[in-house]
Amino acid sequence: MYGSRRSGPISSLTLAVCLGLIIGIGFLVYDNDYTPRPRYSAPIIQPTMSLMPTLIPTIMPTVRPPKPREITSGATFFAPTAGINTTVIQSYLDGTSWDIADLGTYAGHLQGTAWMDEPGNIVLAGHVEMGDGRKGIFARIEDLKIGDPLILSQDSERHIYSVKQVLKVDPDDLSVLYPSSSEQLTLVTCSNYDFIQDVYHERYVVVADRVS
Repeated sequence: MYGSRRSGPISSLTLAVCLGLIIGIGFLVYDNDYTPRPRYSAPIIQPTMSLMPTLIPTIMPTVRPPKPREITSGATFFAPTAGINTTVIQSYLDGTSWDIADLGTYAGHLQGTAWMDEPGNIVLAGHVEMGDGRKGIFARIEDLKIGDPLILSQDSERHIYSVKQVLKVDPDDLSVLYPSSSEQLTLVTCSNYDFIQDVYHERYVVVADRVS
């Protein structure tokens, strides 16, 4: 009969050594093959010329349409008898009347009245006296007499008028500004100053017909 072999202390020691070698070799293999994963971080993008249009918005210049030419641009008014020789500017309606804040030493064409390219009543207003006491451009308007010439020019166009009427009207009388069927030029300024009330009680008006 075959009997079983008894295991002694040497065989147990050999088994332990073999297991230790197997575990050590496995650890070394794992350690050599293992590469730690890098921690994630957002990529740093350096601006380049190809990226600049997306990073920096294009700023387009604001293009404004040119302002329309004022109908009085380049116009002058000449009344030799009254010593008037001045530029004509546009006096605009401000809702209730005409804005004459910038009139100064100019003659102001009242917006809404006729102009040189159309028949009708062209109305020019001017100061008889400035706010600082100096004489206004129409200071000598009362020197104009029937038949005196008035000349309105713009660019190469020149209209000559002859005074046919001088009169005084109330400040609220707008009939002298009404349209006319013929080519007419009307000059308007303040008159009859009241020092106590600090107002002008009348308007001095010169009406002329075109002769050339």
